[in-house]
Amino acid sequence: MERTGRSTRAIARTGKWTLLVIGVLVVLIPFWLLGISSLRQSTVLLEYPPRFWPERATLANYIALFDPERYDFIAWFVNSVIVAGASTLGTVLVCSLAGYAFAKKSFPGKRVIFAIALGTMMIPSAVTLIPLFLIVKGLGLINTLTGIIVPSLGAAFGVFLMRQFISTLPSSLLESAQMDGCRELGVYARIVVPMTTPALAVLSIFTFLNQWNSLVFPLIIADSENKKMLTVGIAGLKSMASSPWGLMMAASLLSFVPIFLVFLFMRERFVAGLTAGAVKG
Repeated sequence: MERTGRSTRAIARTGKWTLLVIGVLVVLIPFWLLGISSLRQSTVLLEYPPRFWPERATLANYIALFDPERYDFIAWFVNSVIVAGASTLGTVLVCSLAGYAFAKKSFPGKRVIFAIALGTMMIPSAVTLIPLFLIVKGLGLINTLTGIIVPSLGAAFGVFLMRQFISTLPSSLLESAQMDGCRELGVYARIVVPMTTPALAVLSIFTFLNQWNSLVFPLIIADSENKKMLTVGIAGLKSMASSPWGLMMAASLLSFVPIFLVFLFMRERFVAGLTAGAVKG
């Protein structure tokens, strides 16, 4: 029996590691192909059979991207960093404050307002595209980065996430801080924010990814070359006359770097935020 048990555990361990290796390969192979494609000329990318090693590798695609006389890649990159960063900070601030109010405060129409906020999550983004454009135009923010940032603040998902997380905090702790003379903003800054960092990390990563990868709304708001976001600029590399796949691969690979860095530095809090509900429940 003992030998049978060891054999079963060995088979299970082997199967687990096999599945893990397969999963890693499934994730990494596309990035490998993206990387070697960015080091090859566009004329040889579509050859068959495909090659998994960049013969006659060249940095010509990267050099061309950073040539200011041909492309405004640096401006696109900086614009995306500004929009994604500002949207993330603004969304975290607005949603955490709203979540705190919905979770721990009482005011007229609280349930109705929260239900309406949740209801907006069911509306497809395509439906709100034209109304948002008209609002941004009315505010005089067309062709500005501010016009892209402002509509992204106060996402219903963020309000819901923060409200659910803050609801788990003991009210007695907040009341004790108020009895000690701490004002509302003090309670929020000194008690709520430090205790909700896992949820804030989850919201930050989701918001950053969403804004970094956004295409349609930035496309209709900012059309000048120096106001484009990276996604819009990469999409614009392809024209009716030609498709510079090598340039697009290089630009796509570089666009992945900020996303990887954000997750790398926040991965522990991100995982803690995703598992907090299970641990507390």
